[in-house]
Order: sequence, then structure tokens, then C-alpha cells
Amino acid sequence: MILTLKIKLNPSDEQKKLLLETIKEVNKTCNNISNVAWDNKVFNQFKIHKLVYHDIKNSTNLSAQVIVRAIAKVNDSYKIDRKTKRVFKPLGAITYDSRILTYKKEIASVWCIGGRQKIPFTCFNKEHVPYIKGEADLIYRKGKFFLFQCVDIPDAKIKDVTEFTGVDFGITSIVETNDGVTHTDNTLNEYREKSQKVRSSIQSKGTRSSKRLLQRLSGREKTHANIINHTIAKSIVLTAKEQGKGIAIEDLTGIRFTSKRRSKKFKTKFGRWSFADLRFKLEYKALLNGVNLIVLNPQYTSQTCNSCKHIGKRTNKVFKCTNTNCSTNTIDADLNACYNIGGLGVAINTPERQTMFCSIASHLLLFKTHPIVFA
Repeated sequence: MILTLKIKLNPSDEQKKLLLETIKEVNKTCNNISNVAWDNKVFNQFKIHKLVYHDIKNSTNLSAQVIVRAIAKVNDSYKIDRKTKRVFKPLGAITYDSRILTYKKEIASVWCIGGRQKIPFTCFNKEHVPYIKGEADLIYRKGKFFLFQCVDIPDAKIKDVTEFTGVDFGITSIVETNDGVTHTDNTLNEYREKSQKVRSSIQSKGTRSSKRLLQRLSGREKTHANIINHTIAKSIVLTAKEQGKGIAIEDLTGIRFTSKRRSKKFKTKFGRWSFADLRFKLEYKALLNGVNLIVLNPQYTSQTCNSCKHIGKRTNKVFKCTNTNCSTNTIDADLNACYNIGGLGVAINTPERQTMFCSIASHLLLFKTHPIVFA
């Protein structure tokens, strides 16, 4: 499985200057390459290389491999379309490969203008460092340098299970499981509301200092939500692994377009709902830990009684079964959905087991997928 490992560089003041100078020089070279490619209408990497390599080699201090990576960067940018000339920002990310970037213990050997620099680094997932493979992007962000390095981690063997933890994604509660565990989003919502008020107050001033402050504050809300999703996904996967269960989740693709229109406040909250990010984290963490994960159609999961399997009535957080012969009268709607999702996961994983969920699963065209890994 290919993942991206985030590595923070800790350079000295002199090394910071060299890294900045290198980034600026490479992006300047990329702009020159882009001009030549655009003027000659040549967008093949090999042909661009023949056109520009020797001129760049003679006019810059860049090494041969850095020039090759710059040519590849320009070529990749034109793969999207060839209708617009590509322009690269002075401090845009630049690409390194194993010829110009190596690691030894907690030191990264990074090629810079003027020679290689031995720069100490910090990495949270140190156990992934031995699996480093492929290219890395050097990024300068808010005065700090990061390497986003590709790692190829061997997949864990997926174990066969007979029980599944049903996971229901929500807005009021980020996640609820059929084990009775609820991860609420009260703190996240409070943080978002506070951040929105701060941004609105700063934006209303419109001064240069306020714009600099907004730039400094940008990304904090996204980082906060990202940390919460990581924590929730890790907790669910490790719990399922300890209990010897699989995980069943809903496929909520396109839900923003199919949901009913409501108030402006709800739509704002709905738009910030990061269910796709949470699903991705659950998928790759489950694959890393050998936990079987099933993605299924969410249709009627919160409107079906988990006991008698009749369609009932849901009102906000309350589900009421309309079957007079059912022992279930009212139950929390999200918890009811969790029970259904877990049961459907069992029905899909072991269809030979004759349960009432089997016919329901067939009727709703539920499906099984494997985690999607992004390079």
C-alpha cells in the first residue's frame, strides 16, 4: 500500500537560506522550461528534455538530476490540459528522488545549490521510514520545510471474521457504533464557530495587517478536523482488531447533492462535514491492521427497524418502529442504523448464512469494496 509520509526538516539558518534558494531556482527553471514547451508546442518529456537540457545545464547551478525532475514537473503539469501555459510560483513544491535525497537514521541528505546538506528531521511515524520508496516533494509552508515522501508499506493479511462493527457517520455525532461508542462533534463545532467569528471580525477590517493575520490563521481549522478524524479512525480500527471483528461503513458519495434543502445554518454545517476524509482514514488504517472493511449502500439503514426489519419512522434522532408486533418501540436513530449496518456487513461477508438481512442486502444492491490507496 502506497502512502505519503510527512517529514519535518529542522535546518539551521544557513541551511534554510540554501533550501529557499534551491526552491526559487528550480521554479524559475520550471518557468523557463514551460516557456520553451509552450512556444514549441512540445509536451512530451523526452522531447522537452532534448530541447532544454543542455542550455539549462550551462546556465544554472542545478545538478543533472534536479534538471530532470524540473522537466518532469513541467511535463506533468501539461498532462491536465494543453490549453494554458503553466506558470510556477517562486516557492512552489519541488520534487526529489533517491538520487538527490537519502535518509540515514534521523538525518536527511538533501541536494541544495552549493552541495548536499545533512539536515535532521522529525517524523511521527518512524516505523514507516524503512519503507521509503519513490519520490518526495519538498514544501515550504509558513516558514517551515516539509518532505512529503512516498512509502510502500506491505499489506497486512485480512482476517476472516463473523461479526462486524456497524459505523454510522453523522453530523450531530461524527461517528456512532453498534458497541455503544459515540464520538460527538461538539468541540469541533464550537471550534469552527469560534474560528468563523474570528475570521469575520478580521476580514471586516480589510487592512494589510489583518490580511497577514488571516494568512497565518489559514489551515488551522482543517488541521484540527484532520487530527480528530485520525483519532476516531484509529480508535475504531484498533477496537475492531482487538475484538476480532470487521468494520461496516456507509458509502455517502454524492450525499451533498441528494440531501433535502434546509436552513442556511444547516447547509453550512453540512458543507463542512468531512465524512470522505474519515472514510479514507478508516480504509487505509483497516488495511494496515488486517481488519476487514466493507462499504455498503446507506439506503434505508436508518429507517429500518433493527429487530423486525420493517420500515419505520425516523424523526431527527429518534426512530419509531410502526410494526405493532415488534418489541422495539423507540430507539436512538443512529444506534438503530449502526445495528443495521453491522448486520448487513455480516450478510454481505458471509452470504451462506441464512438471515433476514440477506434478502434486504440483495434488494438494496449493497456492495463490497476494498480500500482505495492514493499515491
